[in-house]
Amino acid sequence: MYTKNDMIDGFVQMGGKPTDTLLIHSSMKAIGEVEGGADTVLDAFIEFMKEGLLIFPTHTWAQMNDEYNCFDP
Repeated sequence: MYTKNDMIDGFVQMGGKPTDTLLIHSSMKAIGEVEGGADTVLDAFIEFMKEGLLIFPTHTWAQMNDEYNCFDP
């Protein structure tokens, strides 16, 4: 079972820096068992990336249909 400190250590081992820009697209199932669940994962990212930018894409597939098939700002 991973802890918040394990998560932070992993970020460092992967070469992450607190000033990086990080796009996070993941699955809790793929991460494995984490003490405290998703809250712990988010807390670890927030604690580690104090000066950086975290990007979490959201997908609203329920809104995708023939009427709204593309994003056009």
